Amino acid sequence: MPELPFELERQIFELAFKPNSRDIALKVTLCLVARRVQVWIDRIFYELVTIGDERRGQIFLSLIQSHAKPPDFFAVVKTLCLTFFVEGATACGILAACSRVEYLAFWADTDAPQLPLLLSQLPLRRLSTHMDYFSKIPFGVPQSSYLSSLTHIELNRWDTSHLRQLAHLPRLTHVCLPDPGHGRIRVRYMEMVCSNCPRLEVLIILCDPTFLSWVEGNLPPSAKGDHRIVVQPKCREVIGDWEKSYFGGSDIWSRAEATVKQRLSVGNE
Repeated sequence: MPELPFELERQIFELAFKPNSRDIALKVTLCLVARRVQVWIDRIFYELVTIGDERRGQIFLSLIQSHAKPPDFFAVVKTLCLTFFVEGATACGILAACSRVEYLAFWADTDAPQLPLLLSQLPLRRLSTHMDYFSKIPFGVPQSSYLSSLTHIELNRWDTSHLRQLAHLPRLTHVCLPDPGHGRIRVRYMEMVCSNCPRLEVLIILCDPTFLSWVEGNLPPSAKGDHRIVVQPKCREVIGDWEKSYFGGSDIWSRAEATVKQRLSVGNE
């Protein structure tokens, strides 16, 4: 039987694995075929990395520091989630190695001084983090890759005084903010987002499911008339929802986009 061309063989293995890239048994089976196949599979497997706690963070950082992978291998990581339980030193070590992350959920509770500069050097397209971290990311340094690439941002524990910093993100089209709590609508913060994001397409207000109907019903007239403003209930499985974007599933952004699209289609009838 003639051998397949190298590129065709690679594409076949990648197509077989990518839809099931969290299937460890399948990964092991495919990697046993040949060394070159393991390289292809590893590059897909590590495109998405979720670190749920400090122990797993230490394991992943040990893998990075072991040099078991080729130099700069972890630049293949494109979607990275560091949860609340990852410590600062561990998070910084991971971010330094995963230098090409495009989708980042950074929820770790740390004040590591090197963190803001590390975040600024990533070519981010989507970012979910606390306002405390976002407000410390430098805007004026030449290495600030994210300034020209970030289109989606979700800010937790935000402060109105820092919303003006969104104006530093010229490509920003999607913003997500939590409701201040108990259904208290803040007209001013919605206006600040809209005025500081000239390319805004979607503004999501996340609220407790208990208050969803109340928040939707008590939006100010200006917000009710703005097709871009969408109220959504907070998702209980935040990590799962974050990972859905990698697999092309329905996440907070795609659900909001569907709502906006529906409103526009009704308005054009």
